[in-house]
Amino acid sequence: MASFKDSFFSKLSGKVGNVNTYILNGKQVVRANPIPNDPKTPKQLAHRMKFALVNKGLSPLNRSIKLGHRGDTNAYRSLVGKAYREAIVGEYPNFALDYSKIKIAECKLQLPAEIKMELDDENRAVNFTWEAKIATSQNPAKANDQINIVVFNAKHNVVDSFSGVAKRSDGNVSIDLLKGWTLDDTHFWIYFSSHSLQMNSESLYCC
Repeated sequence: MASFKDSFFSKLSGKVGNVNTYILNGKQVVRANPIPNDPKTPKQLAHRMKFALVNKGLSPLNRSIKLGHRGDTNAYRSLVGKAYREAIVGEYPNFALDYSKIKIAECKLQLPAEIKMELDDENRAVNFTWEAKIATSQNPAKANDQINIVVFNAKHNVVDSFSGVAKRSDGNVSIDLLKGWTLDDTHFWIYFSSHSLQMNSESLYCC
């Protein structure tokens, strides 16, 4: 910090370039603002790339994540942090996002066993099957629990959602794959919701 009795700055108050000046106890005070340090080290560049990759990858799924984590207002932010720590694969600068580690939904409703996904090439449909019988478990479940499917095409950056398309007791459901989408670029999650929509199961990533 520097002070002056009389100078060019004595007639000024505020910011001039990289300098702040003001009067304190009758004296002119001049403070230089620090220049931001941006060394762009490999570690910093890797951090920025990871953060940008996670934000870009999860941003289209924001609404789906909020629906899948009902009542948790911080779900999306928490999932971004978790994805940064656990879902980045590869070495800088060749990072990629492992979508299989992203939980679109999470709660205590029972998730059925034996969930399977198959592609019907001829009809461009994706078929899901699961065990319709409710298993003995501490987790709640009812025959009229609803099935939700979230489909994300990373190439086109588009999400297609199917909510309440079947019941737990049905044991199967089929959805159409949008034109131009291929399995190589597309990610699928399935989860169940109670009929009242007050409770979800955790999501299962299907491939």
